[in-house]
Amino acid sequence: MAQNLANKEAFFNELEKMGSMTDDSEDLEDEEFARLVSGTTGAQNKGAEPPSLPVVKNIDRTRSMPQPSLRSPAGPHSDDTITAQEPSLVAGGDIKKPTMKRAATTGTLPETKAQGPVSKKRRSYSAKAVPEQQQIFKGLVFFFFLNNDISPLRRMRIQRAQEYGATWAKEWVDNVSHVIVDNNLVFQDLISYLNMKSLPESVVCVDECYPSECIKFRSILNPMQMRFKVNGSPSPSGVEEPSTSAEEVVADSLPLKLPKGQQPHTPTPSQPFDNQSNPPADSVPYVDETSANPGKEPESKNSDVRERDALDDIIDETKAAKDLPLDSLEAVDNDASPEISDEDPEGSESEADKKKKQKEDAEIDAWQQKFACMQRHDKSSNSDNPNSRTIDVLQQMLDYYTRTSDHWRVLAYRKAISALRRQRKKIVTKAQALAIQGIGQRLADKIEEIVFTNRLRRLEYANYTPEDLIVQEFLGVYGAGISQASRWVAQGYRSLEDLKTKANLNKVQQIGVEHYHDFSQRIPRQEVSQHGEIARRAVQQVDSEMQVIIGGSYRRGASDSGDVDLIITKSDATGDYIRAMMLDVVVPQLFKQGFLQTGLATTSRVDGSKWHGASALPSNGIWRRIDLLFVPGSEIGAAMIYFTGNDIFNRSMRLLASKKGMRLNQRGLYTDVLRGEQRKKLNTGRLLEDRDERRIFEILGVPWRPPEHRIC
Repeated sequence: MAQNLANKEAFFNELEKMGSMTDDSEDLEDEEFARLVSGTTGAQNKGAEPPSLPVVKNIDRTRSMPQPSLRSPAGPHSDDTITAQEPSLVAGGDIKKPTMKRAATTGTLPETKAQGPVSKKRRSYSAKAVPEQQQIFKGLVFFFFLNNDISPLRRMRIQRAQEYGATWAKEWVDNVSHVIVDNNLVFQDLISYLNMKSLPESVVCVDECYPSECIKFRSILNPMQMRFKVNGSPSPSGVEEPSTSAEEVVADSLPLKLPKGQQPHTPTPSQPFDNQSNPPADSVPYVDETSANPGKEPESKNSDVRERDALDDIIDETKAAKDLPLDSLEAVDNDASPEISDEDPEGSESEADKKKKQKEDAEIDAWQQKFACMQRHDKSSNSDNPNSRTIDVLQQMLDYYTRTSDHWRVLAYRKAISALRRQRKKIVTKAQALAIQGIGQRLADKIEEIVFTNRLRRLEYANYTPEDLIVQEFLGVYGAGISQASRWVAQGYRSLEDLKTKANLNKVQQIGVEHYHDFSQRIPRQEVSQHGEIARRAVQQVDSEMQVIIGGSYRRGASDSGDVDLIITKSDATGDYIRAMMLDVVVPQLFKQGFLQTGLATTSRVDGSKWHGASALPSNGIWRRIDLLFVPGSEIGAAMIYFTGNDIFNRSMRLLASKKGMRLNQRGLYTDVLRGEQRKKLNTGRLLEDRDERRIFEILGVPWRPPEHRIC
């Protein structure tokens, strides 16, 4: 009986705790961070208990638990009833524990743990066993700042680091080897919290990306790289930050021989390496020996050995980011280089090393092959796809969500379409669709519906509602986006005539309404060629060495186009020269000839790179959309990729470049690009290639795709 009463009392104690605790883990973390940065020192916080939570008084039991019936049910077990008295207040406002009267019972209440309730937002993470030989952090001690696991993302980083051998120091200890700082914090926040003037020399301070990058490459990376630097942290003595000046040489053309006065030191017989079979330390993945062995004193550097400079850091970073995969490779050994057997004096690779290298190359090739730019896309390849009908319907839904600016659904449909294009068999059932990476439950349902019914009800509903049909018509007006088209519908306009007579239109929108039917027509390939020829004659009358190249779908071999894209360039001309010549001489001359009809978007005379307008052939008088694109000769290679398209192919090329630590745009291919929060670009990077279109493909590891094979 006494045991039962004790269990009951514990049960209601737990209810009181549940009423006073908060379920929002994010609020706890915000409170913790506010306490840290409010000036409280680390010494004051050591061993301190978390702030006490308010005790909720006068708990309403009708809300916290189901109220048992006070009336005995009829039946043979009518004696098994529980009567509860409502809690009452005693002196001081405390809650008097309710007394329970219970007749015959058949069991006891389950025991409860006195650990408090688990937050509803706390995500579970299934730990995995990592082989000991792959535990790259073994012997290292990590101190995280903020140093708690309230945040789900930080909790996962801590658990991943522990899986790979790291020890989590929940309080500051002398053997801390690495401090991992959240990206939204700066170095001064850490110093203020620890109540230190500076960190000990043996402690490495890096940002939150460092552990995951080390795990990704299965080795301890150099923490001195700029991408791991914490904002506001001092640069290590003797280590220069990478320079991005114009004097830097492209990595692919670096000389093997260093400049005079910077030759690497050759050890003399009195100063041999400890192990002649091992390469110098700066040629293998960085390992902090002092951190791995806290009791070991750092060895003094030999003054004769060349110190690391900025070039070494850039080389290490380039090696680390080379062929960066989308997902972590499942089986990558952490050896920096194949071992050389004593029986093989020439250093040739053994069979095991060759197989290992082939396996790694195959894995690298596998992730890169997923990109659309790696595949040949033309009219025949698209029509031969067994899922072509499904792709067509999903593409129509993609177009609909693009018009309505539904960003997340656009990304989801693009991913699903790309995945279906790679399939070599027809996907029929929902289960088959779900087995494909990138396709979720809802899209799998839609795929199954398309296959079995040859239609998609959601698409029909989207395309045939009266409001959507009107919006689609208004979107065809040049100068009107989804917001403007929706606003016109909300204002009660239902036709182009309503817009022409009632709406308040700007000059460009007036032209778009008046020539709506001209702009909505596709332009035959032969007519596109005629527009290009007229512009070419006018340009070369001013400068005979100028080139006029027709880009867009015309260059991809399409039978018709939506507009005319003309690339104006010259091998040795600058952008300023081309822009001044076109705007001051060629464009006015084409207006006098009656070829150009109006300007729709005028470019800046200072740094503009294009002119948008309308043109018409004397033979038919139909207005066509025309874009004149001013491209310096030095940027023609990157510009040809950008202005040829198509959109999916270009996105794939840019994404692949980003995954390899580079950046591709219409001006060139760059490397060593530093990014901050939300991938904000911190510098322009170092130019790799901009003039040669084929060379850009080669650097990215993409097989050359002529324009007619870029129809994704």
